Amino acid sequence: MNKYNLPLKMGHLALLLIFFTGCEKNEIELKNMEANALVSTTAKAKPPAAEKVGNNLSFPVIWSDGISKTLPGTFGEESFGGIYFTATDLEGGTFDYYIQGDPANIWQAESFDPTQAAPGDPTNPIDALEVNINSIDWGDNLEARAWPFGAQIRVEVVLFKELTNAMLGYDMKIEDESQSGLSEVWGAKTVNGSEGPVGATIESELATVYSGMAKMVIQKLDEVPENETPNLTWDSNLSKWEGDVSLPLFEGGVWENVDGPSGYSAETNVQGKVIYGYNWVTRKIGDGPGTYRLTFVLDNNFTGTKNTSFDSNTVILLNEEEEIIVAEEPELGGGTAVILHEYNLTYIDVQLVPKNGQGGGNSGGGGGNGGIGGGNNGNGPKG
Repeated sequence: MNKYNLPLKMGHLALLLIFFTGCEKNEIELKNMEANALVSTTAKAKPPAAEKVGNNLSFPVIWSDGISKTLPGTFGEESFGGIYFTATDLEGGTFDYYIQGDPANIWQAESFDPTQAAPGDPTNPIDALEVNINSIDWGDNLEARAWPFGAQIRVEVVLFKELTNAMLGYDMKIEDESQSGLSEVWGAKTVNGSEGPVGATIESELATVYSGMAKMVIQKLDEVPENETPNLTWDSNLSKWEGDVSLPLFEGGVWENVDGPSGYSAETNVQGKVIYGYNWVTRKIGDGPGTYRLTFVLDNNFTGTKNTSFDSNTVILLNEEEEIIVAEEPELGGGTAVILHEYNLTYIDVQLVPKNGQGGGNSGGGGGNGGIGGGNNGNGPKG
């Protein structure tokens, strides 16, 4: 097994995430993976749609508030009898990678519920009962560019916790690095065992966090005179911004268990990581071009166990490559995520521009309550 030591530094976090890349970082992180020729022993076939199952958990997860998602399989049990591809790993070895979505391929990384742990429990990977989030990762598609009004935008948020005691995950690889989104095929690395393929596990000192308190709120900022920022204040009781802003166009908590475009939820993505995701159809949930504030909050209105929080040490995950892109190409019009830990929230201001133009109305995002303004193009300093 490989073991990765991960101090709280962006570069080190990015290195570990090469193995467990989330959809939100595909374009940047995949470019940084060493190019390896993929020698496939099977056609790039996928199981028929009717046979597909949910994605297997490959990256460890903490169920911070005692609420878990249903996962395929059982930790400690695995089955590799379905479709796979053969490829070289970063060290040049050749291995079989069994793909997600095939009911004959089942595995599950380690998960943990700290609300069920006793003080001093040696099996507790965070060595604490309450979960303070170390880092937050917003989808790169929001950070890198402005979007045309009418587009459907994938909004992803991932919460990370550094572990005191490592948890087991699976070494994952994409079959074809030129593919992205729905066309991606990822597989779990295996080695030959006495009774067949055995999953290549990794001792990870980083886990994602699933909190039942999570809520997404989308509001449009009012246009204000040039060189001014909107006056905004967060209302914790109503879970919305007030001031120079619209009423919520969308608001949904994961605890509401609403499926489809009217609800907010989390999923296990094709890389095997538990992430929060929302498909924002801007022509339906929108009010023309302009600047929209997307707020992810650990909402105190949640009536269950509240065991998750941000604190002054919580940071936005931004790897070195993204920092270079933001510094060299500010005209991209992407947003910069901000944390207001005292309200257990993080937000990002996203520009929606006319389909055939580049203007999008006011895009300066005043943070309110001590937040950091987004600047003229949403690329203000990181909070």
